[in-house]
Order: sequence, then C-alpha cells, then structure tokens
Amino acid sequence: MTSLAFTLGVVPLMLARGASDSTQHAIGTGVFGGMISGTLLAIFFVPVFFIVIARFIDNLRKA
Repeated sequence: MTSLAFTLGVVPLMLARGASDSTQHAIGTGVFGGMISGTLLAIFFVPVFFIVIARFIDNLRKA
C-alpha cells in the first residue's frame, strides 16, 4: 500500500506543465518506473526466495 501511494503521488510530476516541466517529467517517469518495477519484483520474488530458503533449511535439518 505504501508503494502504491508513493507511486501515485509521483504521477503529478510525470504530468507537470510549465516551467521546468522537462526536469519534473524526467524525474517523475524514472521514479514511477522504478517503483512499479521494484514493487512487482518484490511481490513475485520475495515469496519465491522464502520457499527456496525454507526448503534449503529443511534439507539441512534432515541431513
């Protein structure tokens, strides 16, 4: 939820018009893309890493 709120908070930078809009657009686009990709990677990879590590620990205990 925090990532989503922050990502949506950056949208006005992406849509900025007026003085220095190119700078704000560049910063907003970079931050928006980074937050979206980071959030999606975390959603998918954190559970996968948890399962891999849990199986590894189980195998160590059995050995």
